[in-house]
Amino acid sequence: MIELKHITAGYQGGVVLRDVSLTIPAGRITTLIGPNGCGKTTLLRVAARQLTPSAGQVLAAGRPAEDYDRREFARFASLMPQVRDVPAITVESLVAHGRFPYLGLSRRMRPEDRQKVAEAMQAAGVEQWHGRDLRELSGGERQRAYIAMALAQDTRIILLDEPTTYLDLGVQFEILSLLQRLNEQGKTIVMVLHDLAQALRVSHHIALMEAGQLVAFETPEQMFRSGRIDRVFGVRGHRDEAGEYYFTPAHK
Repeated sequence: MIELKHITAGYQGGVVLRDVSLTIPAGRITTLIGPNGCGKTTLLRVAARQLTPSAGQVLAAGRPAEDYDRREFARFASLMPQVRDVPAITVESLVAHGRFPYLGLSRRMRPEDRQKVAEAMQAAGVEQWHGRDLRELSGGERQRAYIAMALAQDTRIILLDEPTTYLDLGVQFEILSLLQRLNEQGKTIVMVLHDLAQALRVSHHIALMEAGQLVAFETPEQMFRSGRIDRVFGVRGHRDEAGEYYFTPAHK
């Protein structure tokens, strides 16, 4: 679906990623984990074509990503960044922004576009807030609204940078359950998560990064058993009687 081949990328401050190669499986949930500053967000931005690598290539459905025009790529993959403005618009207007890659020069919404917006709001559980100002919503409600916008964009892949950051634990579970349902409906989900236990619980594949490089790409069970997470994060992984993962400091 998306293949990153020997990617080197960074910013004016220097190189962040060094020769990273990763193939993201279609129809699965892939989660990027790693210590702060290891390059997770940078890799996600490269995959979303928001950052041009200094070396390497991104393939989207087998085609070089640079061969897509802007609107065509926006119909292939959508990105929900971690940091973004909260505009003074209604939830429905925000979700409607997802239809822009499909609109003509007039930018007028067609009946089929309005239907897509309605379906996206229903799927994300935000239809009851359609007329609410986005700024009036809680953090979890806003996350659902932004996910609805990504659904209205009707892409094959949804890329999310820390979709549960700053949310209460119960709301985190709600957002992750929503992403799991979307995956079951055929969406490929790629996200960055800091919570290691949640990453292992909801993902089909884990990409572990450290110091700008890919350490391993494995199933959650393989990653847990390998001890690589323990080494990279300086923690000790455990599993309780119910099979749930949890972590403690390595010295305990």
